[in-house]
Amino acid sequence: MRRAASLISLSEFLVCIGLVLLPSTVSAQGVTTAALTGVVSSADGQPLSTANVVAIHVPTGTQYRASVTSSGRYNLPNMRIGGPYRITVTSLGFEPRSESDVNLGLGQALRLDFRLTRRAVELSDVTVTAEKDQVLNSGRTGASMVVGEAKVAVTPSIKRSTRDLTRLDPRSDGNMSFGGRNWLYNNISVDGSYFNNPFGLDDPAPGGQTNAEPVPYDAVAELQVSLAPFDVREGGFTGANINTVTKSGTNQIRGSAYSFARNDALQGNEVSGSKVIANPDLTYNQSGISVSGPLIEDRLFYYVNGEIERTKDPGSNFVARRGSASGLGVSRVDATVMDAIRQRMITEYGYDPGPYEGYFFRTDNDKLLAKVDWNISGSQNLSFRFNYLDAKRDLGPHPFVLSFGNTGRGPNESSLPFYKSGYAINNALYSYALEHNSRSARFANRFFASYNRFRDFRQPFSEAFPTIDIGEGGVTYTTLGHEPFSIQNILDQDVWQLTNNLSHFRGKHVFTLGANFESFDFFNSFNIFRHGVFFLPAFIPVGSQFGSLNGFFAATAPGAGKKNFNGMIGGGPFKGENIHVGQFSLYGQDELLATDRLKLTYGVRVDFPIYFTDPVDNPFSRSLKALDENRQTEVVDQSKLPDAKPIFSPRVGFNWNAVGERRTQVRGGTGIFTGRVPFVWVGNVISNPGANPNLASPAPPIPTKRGSILQQSFDLNAMDPDFEWPQVWTTDLAVDQQLP
Repeated sequence: MRRAASLISLSEFLVCIGLVLLPSTVSAQGVTTAALTGVVSSADGQPLSTANVVAIHVPTGTQYRASVTSSGRYNLPNMRIGGPYRITVTSLGFEPRSESDVNLGLGQALRLDFRLTRRAVELSDVTVTAEKDQVLNSGRTGASMVVGEAKVAVTPSIKRSTRDLTRLDPRSDGNMSFGGRNWLYNNISVDGSYFNNPFGLDDPAPGGQTNAEPVPYDAVAELQVSLAPFDVREGGFTGANINTVTKSGTNQIRGSAYSFARNDALQGNEVSGSKVIANPDLTYNQSGISVSGPLIEDRLFYYVNGEIERTKDPGSNFVARRGSASGLGVSRVDATVMDAIRQRMITEYGYDPGPYEGYFFRTDNDKLLAKVDWNISGSQNLSFRFNYLDAKRDLGPHPFVLSFGNTGRGPNESSLPFYKSGYAINNALYSYALEHNSRSARFANRFFASYNRFRDFRQPFSEAFPTIDIGEGGVTYTTLGHEPFSIQNILDQDVWQLTNNLSHFRGKHVFTLGANFESFDFFNSFNIFRHGVFFLPAFIPVGSQFGSLNGFFAATAPGAGKKNFNGMIGGGPFKGENIHVGQFSLYGQDELLATDRLKLTYGVRVDFPIYFTDPVDNPFSRSLKALDENRQTEVVDQSKLPDAKPIFSPRVGFNWNAVGERRTQVRGGTGIFTGRVPFVWVGNVISNPGANPNLASPAPPIPTKRGSILQQSFDLNAMDPDFEWPQVWTTDLAVDQQLP
């Protein structure tokens, strides 16, 4: 109990520190802006500390202003991506100079140097040195890739998915794994807002279970993939940091409407001259509309995109055998037998398992993105985004887990499940993000806050009933009843993120202090064995698996020995757990322009994993005789989670312009990156307390949410008290060469 008390105290202490620092210090995990930097000097190379720089985003009139330091350097951080920009430099006694048609990419720190001439009757040429290349620029250190708006528009994408854009990175395996790391170790964000699937079940992104994109593809402005950003402001991953930035409104009113459709006639169905599917049947449509423009010219802008997606395809590409029929698309399952099974269930149990062929599944989703950008003043900008996703996908029973003889459940040549053994998975998302950027002569601040509300749940096609697997000849023949993994299967996720950057410009330095706080609040309900233990043989009272058709018909025949399926239907409260985890991060960094051709970035980040959940005391787990790797007795305490221990991540990066005109660039760095874990690992500890006596009668029930309580479990999960979140040490070295 003493350890638990110290954990709570440290957790509360860290959160309090975060709240104190937030008004002036904290950082975003995903880059949403760009930056402009450079040196202003006279014709003889002397720094002009009296100069002023103004950058105007022409489409919106947004202005960014900076004063030049004593070393001649200026910094304009947190600028809107895209363009074109018009950059103007003025200084008393010198001719003003401008550079037009400047475009800024996501995460780019564009360097633009100016040499001004004194006022004269005859003007001499002004020298402007600009690094407009996305690769050859001083802001690059580690491995990264940016897909700009123009590339987004022309890159082929069958599904119109940002995943197709991530595949352009050569370090990708084509399926969201980067550098050999598991896809759950990535950090996915939209406009800097946390957009992972934090619990870590199935797909790494929201909407993945329903085959839906969380953001309309037409709303994507740019995408960045970073594997080794040696900037300590970025964290929460040991794979890749994938950030999507959405479009914003401008002074020009714009609108678009689109529709993409296809059917089975437009989809290939042959390989080497042989059909893949006997009777393909598909309808697909994705349609949307977007509108953007000014609410107040040069001050307030809006962007809205709404989209729907509708897919209808067969629930099974196989039909039951009738007579001597055989060939492609015909299963060994006999239609007469399947009709007899269905009728037996209706007659003896009042339960209709539904059809076994000829039914359709739907995959539908609705999406909305709305964004408002406000130029409060010449030194302040505010952005607010709302994102909505409502997605649903029909599926059959789990294809293989705990199936008869591990032979799967079909539909295929050997097995046809009944319709009601399937379910619909639902992914609902409500996302809110607020970003405020402010600037002064020597300081810049970026505040960011977001809240994401994920609601994932399954809707079984069946009413409450046991799952029945029937085998024949050692292979699954059919499945009927309730889908076993969809009994009150609910996952609620509430994610809060508070971030803020404070940057100070001093000579050749840009000092940054920041902090980041993330809160992950889960409710997980999973009731797999509520209606019996479906993988046990049916002769066991709680079992419902049959090894043959004859065995099924014999056990369900009228009479005293008839299997009592209705008596296996469970009752009472459902099982469900609350899990609350957090992460608090502090970091500091210096960006030093060591020479005109060498830029250094160095800093350190410290992350504190926090376990807010206090498990119920578990004397049962402490009584077990567990052995460690050396076969020594070890106490396993399921009711104790690790303390909040600091995890340090120092990093250093560099960029060297080896040739004055930046035709050859050497860049790289080394550092440690700390990532999150799939929080289902923590959830499994709370969900699996074993035979904890404090969770059974006569102990009073402990309610959680949605009519659920904490309950005992068949197995027991625990965490090592020294468990730490994953870290990787990454070193990157690259040479970029401009070809003739």
